[in-house]
Amino acid sequence: MKLVTPREVFLQHLQFAASVCPTRSTRPILMDVLVSVEGDHVQITATDGDVSVRRRYSAEGVSGDGEAALPAATLLSAVRSMDADEITIEEENDVHVLSGGRVRFRLNGDDPTLFPSIPTLEPERGLEVPVTNFLDLCNRTMFSAAKEMGRYAFNGVLLEVADDALTLVATDGRRLALAKLEGVAAGQADKVSVVVPVKGLTQIMRAQTEENAVLRIEFREAMVAFSLPSVEMQAQLVEGEFPDYRAVIPKDGDIPETVTLVREEFSRAIQRASITAGDEGPTVTLGFGKNLLTVASRQDGVGDSRSEIEVDYTGEATELRFNPAFLGEFLKTLPEESVAFRFKDRMSAGLFEASQNSLYVIMPITS
Repeated sequence: MKLVTPREVFLQHLQFAASVCPTRSTRPILMDVLVSVEGDHVQITATDGDVSVRRRYSAEGVSGDGEAALPAATLLSAVRSMDADEITIEEENDVHVLSGGRVRFRLNGDDPTLFPSIPTLEPERGLEVPVTNFLDLCNRTMFSAAKEMGRYAFNGVLLEVADDALTLVATDGRRLALAKLEGVAAGQADKVSVVVPVKGLTQIMRAQTEENAVLRIEFREAMVAFSLPSVEMQAQLVEGEFPDYRAVIPKDGDIPETVTLVREEFSRAIQRASITAGDEGPTVTLGFGKNLLTVASRQDGVGDSRSEIEVDYTGEATELRFNPAFLGEFLKTLPEESVAFRFKDRMSAGLFEASQNSLYVIMPITS
């Protein structure tokens, strides 16, 4: 195997692929990236057994032939440390020599034929959506997925295709985020409802691509695949049954009060409240009175804080308590300048709506 390539473009694609590789594994080959070159085309493949990525590029100054399975972390660190504009990877006597300028590394690799086989995507299958729209759906939902491992479906994001709409939903049991994109599923014959691992969607979020690029989504048995002009990502579906999210979303009659909040002003008030909410069981209190919202927190041994915001509210005085991190994470995802908050009382879930096709349900702290 021999590859000659500009260092910067190789590093860019290597960084993306290497992020998938596990740092430890009972299968050492999974800690490798598979570097393949044919003429002026380079492909870098990586997998952890559940999520797989391919990065492709072609650039002036690229040449070579063959493939090599090299340790991702070592190769990445070595390439980062080099200053040369052009680098070469060449197999010599069972080792791979990485060189550039006056720098030379000798790296041990593995048999590339042992690298796991990654299925090839079929261009005529699946549905297509504008990548910027899909990334917006991811941004509005992924943060709500469970962080604790072992919660199966809660560790992923529900992806549904039905009625000419693509919907993403994530929940950890204490909050739920939903975002929908309409008019994209024409040509998808069957309804689809699958749970995609957050790590897989994160790879799509990290893929640097043109704003007008089209993302192709393909569904197969027990897996889903996403492809862009220079990136492919395939992921095994998350096991377990996703909860009935429709039963969690409050009905209009159950949330009689509505207050419109200026996102930036409300977000800053939550940030201030987080400072004195403490680390153990942090709580922020939203107090609604006549044309006034008070955002407050208090923690023994820490202190307290209070911010007042003018709002259009004429209902009964009400206090609601929430986890400030759950509010802050949601507000960070919004491009909209304002958000509607709908609620009933301190014992019931609150509902935020920033757009017609997105919402956020948050359970209150009642203890």
